[in-house]
Parts: sequence; C-alpha cells; structure tokens
Amino acid sequence: MKWNYKRPLFVLISSLLLFVGCGNKTQWANNLQQLLTKEEINTEIAIKMEQVNKFLDEEGLKGILLTQVRNVYWMTAGLTNNQIVLNKDIGAASLLIMRNGEKYVICSGSEAGRLMDESLGDLGYELIMYNWYESNPNKDVRGRIINELANGGIIGSDIDYPGTVLKSDQLTKLRYSLTDTEIKRYKWLGKETAEAVAEVCRKIKPGMSEFEIEYMTASELRSRGIFPTVLLIAADERIYNYRHALAGGAILKKYAMVNVVAEKWGMPIAVTRFVHFGPLPEELAKKIKATAEVNARFEAETVPGKPLAEIFDECKAWYADVGFEGEWQKHHQGGAIGYNDREYCIYPGIKGTIQENQAFAWNPTITGAKVEDTIIASGNGIEVITVSEDWPTISITINGKIYQQPDILIR
Repeated sequence: MKWNYKRPLFVLISSLLLFVGCGNKTQWANNLQQLLTKEEINTEIAIKMEQVNKFLDEEGLKGILLTQVRNVYWMTAGLTNNQIVLNKDIGAASLLIMRNGEKYVICSGSEAGRLMDESLGDLGYELIMYNWYESNPNKDVRGRIINELANGGIIGSDIDYPGTVLKSDQLTKLRYSLTDTEIKRYKWLGKETAEAVAEVCRKIKPGMSEFEIEYMTASELRSRGIFPTVLLIAADERIYNYRHALAGGAILKKYAMVNVVAEKWGMPIAVTRFVHFGPLPEELAKKIKATAEVNARFEAETVPGKPLAEIFDECKAWYADVGFEGEWQKHHQGGAIGYNDREYCIYPGIKGTIQENQAFAWNPTITGAKVEDTIIASGNGIEVITVSEDWPTISITINGKIYQQPDILIR
C-alpha cells in the first residue's frame, strides 16, 4: 500500500489548530480557593474528622490509614492529590488519622516536600518520611512505622498495607452523603463537564473520525482542569452495535455519541450527549423519548430512604411501559457516584437505601439511545448538576412534576 503523506500532515495541522483554539479560552489556572473560602474548607474537614472518629469507635480502631486517591481528596476537602500514576487509585502517600486527633502523612522523600508545602503542612499533618528504597519486597519499613504509631492498637486501612487491617468497604460509605461545600464544588464540576461535552457536540462535523472527536473531548475537558477517566466516542452504526463504544476510528456521517466520566478533586461526573446531522429518523426519535421517560422515572424515585433494591425491581416495568421490555438487561442501569465512577451500581437484591445529599448517575439505554446525567438527591427532590445552556430537552411529567431530560442535538 502506498503511503499517503498528505493525511498525517493534515492530522498534525488540524491537531495544532485545535490546540491553539482551546488555548484561547479561559483556563483553570488556580486552586480550590477559587470556589471555597479557607473557613469553608476547615468546616468541611472538621465534619470529616467527626465522621472518622465515629467510624473508629464503631470499628474498634485506633486509627485509619488513607491511601486511595479519592479518600485522600475526600479527607482533605479536595486539597491534596497523592496520585502520581494516573491510571491507579493507590496513591504515593498515605494519611493516618488517629483517634486522639493526631494526623500524619507517611511517604517517601519524593512526595514529602510537595505535599507538606502545598496542603498538608497547613492542615496540621506531621510528616513521617522513609527512603524510597526502604519499601520493597525484601524490606518494607512501613509496617514498623505503623506498629510504632499504633502502640498496641489496631490501624485500619483502605488498601492492603503492612501493619493494618483492611476496612475499605466500610470506609467507602462515609463518602455517600455530600457536605454543603462538596456539593458546591461538585455543581461547578457538573456544569463545566456538561458544557465541555456540549461544546464538542457543537463543533464536530461529518467526516471527522472518532479519534478526532475523542481528542477534542479530552482537550476541552483538560482546558477546564478536568481529567477524563472514561471516553466513549461512537459514530452512526457503532452506537447501535456497542453499548460501550471506545473510539475505533469510524468516520462520522450523521449520528455521534460523546459519553464521558471526568473528575476533579477526586469527584467524577458522568454525562452522555448525542448529536445528529439532519432530520432525526422516526425510530430514533421514539427511542430517545422512551429512554428519557425511563430516566425521569429513575430521577423521580431517587428519594432519600428509598431502598435500592426496589428501584432495581421497578425499573424493569418502566422499560416495558415505554414499549421496550427487556432492554434493561443489555446494560447496567447506573447508580451512586460522588467519589468513584460508580460507588455502586444497582443489582438484584442490593442492600441499602438512598442517602440524603447523595449523588447518582443513572444511565438507562435503549439500543441506539442513552440518557445520562449526574444528580444529587435530597428531601427537596433531585437536582441535575450537568445542565448546559441551550441544550435541547425533553419534558417528562411525573406526578405533576416536570423532569427535563437531554434530547439529541439536531444540526
């Protein structure tokens, strides 16, 4: 096959133009204090300390060690990032919270300076540093450090860590109910993520490949200081053929899907949007309307105190009611979000109930269509935090209340 030198040159020039274009927009150039005051941050951390102390009492622990990236973000109100390897949730430093109120950061010298200078020093953490070569299969000083600090007590941990007892599943539940300040930054993140996806949908054109759309989406998110953890990009037939369509290089003709999970401060947002060029086929219009009705039912039932198992059982009938019985079996229906892409997805017999101020991302699908937003549940009803300006919507009324659902953008 003869090499076409013009195609790589075109892609390179296009990429550079896109990069320059993104550089013209206002970028995230500061830190969390753009959104929260120091007093708000301290109040949130004080709430977390109360939660942790109660947890330690209930579990009979002298302290808890936090190493998972999202738990470190959670404990420090979004201020501390211990993640060096971006595809791993096990961070390069650990926070140890003791029942007596003492707080330590345990890490090698590679992390110590940055963490202490940029957040943990001001938050009252004491540094315990080891040499990088003292944590290996032949010698691991971390167990000795933990044992000395425990002084005969039991230390829990969110990962397998020397000298600790694993308490990851129990600890995760502390993250479910969001504080006022968590909601404040989560709402900012939801709006910015939705706007980034909408911006891509307004810019893409027939003839572009899925890879180009993937690049545009990642660039749009990163320009806002947001990190994509899921990028599902599909065009035309691939939307119908695959529920999880990673970009495969198909060339856009008429129909495109941009589906992301993206995070900042350890808090992921989920959102899916579609764009169609030219009039919408009748069958597709029927499917997106039906999917919107199912999602509205999910939202209406996302009420604090509602058993999760009931929602799973009820959703089967919602699909049947809109004429697509059994479609629920072809993809998971989503569930709680907040500090993980899904804290859990609902399934048959799932235990537990919806919590006050808990975030959810339901994602009902009917072959070729999907509706996905991120919401927060409270006693006052749900709030959709992934709303973008001027995006077309479908109005669904349930028990006299209107639930606006994202429609397909027609261009």
